[in-house]
Amino acid sequence: MKISGADSAENDPASSHQVVTLLSCALPPRRAGGPRGSGAEQLKILPGTRLRSICGNADASEQYYCNYGVNEEYEKQFQAAGLRVSARGIHGETRAVELRDHRFFIATLFQPQLSSRPEAPHRLWVAFLRAAIRFRKSRAR
Repeated sequence: MKISGADSAENDPASSHQVVTLLSCALPPRRAGGPRGSGAEQLKILPGTRLRSICGNADASEQYYCNYGVNEEYEKQFQAAGLRVSARGIHGETRAVELRDHRFFIATLFQPQLSSRPEAPHRLWVAFLRAAIRFRKSRAR
């Protein structure tokens, strides 16, 4: 994004360009004693995104355990740098971004490992592993 001094509020609270900031409010079903973003939240997964093709539908409930999120003031700069929002929270906040032309780049605020089980792995993990296998095969040729 070519923002001089860009940082996160967690890493450098004095940064004048915090692209990652403390969540403005707690998720409604916040876990007792947990961070601001702990528990489940409904998402709107945007059409035409890789995340939507992986998850298969527009609505998803995902698990969180974090205090920080995307600073929405930088959304246009994220988009100009090639990142597109692929999921939004209940109040329209960015919850996932992806690079359209990358073989597999999806960054999420939610944590798929929290709802993944050996007998039912999260779809995002399965998609990531399949992409890694395709990449490995392409490198072996």
